[in-house]
Amino acid sequence: MRFALNARRLLALLVAWLAGTVTAAPLTVAVSRSPHSLPVLVALSEGLFEAEGLTVKAIEAPSGRRCLKLMAEGQADLGTAADTAIAFESFERTDFSVIATFSSTSSDVELVTRRSAGIKTARDLVGKRVGVVKGTSAQYFLDTFLLNNDVDPKNVLQVAIQPEGALDAMAAGQVDAVAVFQPFAYAAAHSPRVNGVVLSESGDYKQTFNLVVQTSVLKARRPDLERFLKAIHRANEFIRAQPRRAEAIFVNRLGVEPGFARWSMQRTHAELSLDEALLRTLQSQANWAVREGYATGRKPADYRTLVDAAPLRAVLPNAVGLPR
Repeated sequence: MRFALNARRLLALLVAWLAGTVTAAPLTVAVSRSPHSLPVLVALSEGLFEAEGLTVKAIEAPSGRRCLKLMAEGQADLGTAADTAIAFESFERTDFSVIATFSSTSSDVELVTRRSAGIKTARDLVGKRVGVVKGTSAQYFLDTFLLNNDVDPKNVLQVAIQPEGALDAMAAGQVDAVAVFQPFAYAAAHSPRVNGVVLSESGDYKQTFNLVVQTSVLKARRPDLERFLKAIHRANEFIRAQPRRAEAIFVNRLGVEPGFARWSMQRTHAELSLDEALLRTLQSQANWAVREGYATGRKPADYRTLVDAAPLRAVLPNAVGLPR
């Protein structure tokens, strides 16, 4: 009898041990090749997802807007995206939710000019060709910068470019300036090919970088998304505790210069959060898109319905500044 009891106990322990070693089905995350995706890159490099029992596959993309498209195409379960990309995407579809902001900065977007173009002030941009990544924070920043300096954005020729093509477009003389996010702005400003000058940084515009999840994935895999957030929280702690190692991951994963990695990390706040400021920013950007004719005939979404704080609240309740 005692032998049978011990055998059953051993069997139960074995089953429990095996259950603890089984990882969930893979999650595929679309990661923007932005310096502000560093928490995700650290979690991937340091095995923090595996430590939470997750297998995570990453697809790299040049922008948050492209990450959202990969999600829409069914190639990714979740993705990283700046607030402006989310605002633009919401005009096309609303089958996604923001579950967390994981980093923020006021230095992501820069307006870089060719010195030979003779552009020294915002008014000098009238009639000039400015390369801009349409439907992103770069376009929002450019228009806001122009309006704040009493320049009608319609008096500036905005040329659609891809972020990775910003430097080449300037070097080839196709544009006189570019409004683009990092690391492409830094490359354009510091390349001897164009002799670039930074006319303006993001300044008062505090940009957030967020985790966005397909609604179907959120419903089916909420516990796994909580584990994902735990890994990102550990990654943010790693960045603060071991900045040199985090910098090395930054350089290796994005192929950038150590100088830029240090510059960017000093200007980026890596922390999980969700608050009313994000909702206000999304609404402001959506109103701007409608006002400037970038979303003709479409109404802004109710952004309160596109934010789901439950996963983050389960992991870090104090990080959520939204009502239940």
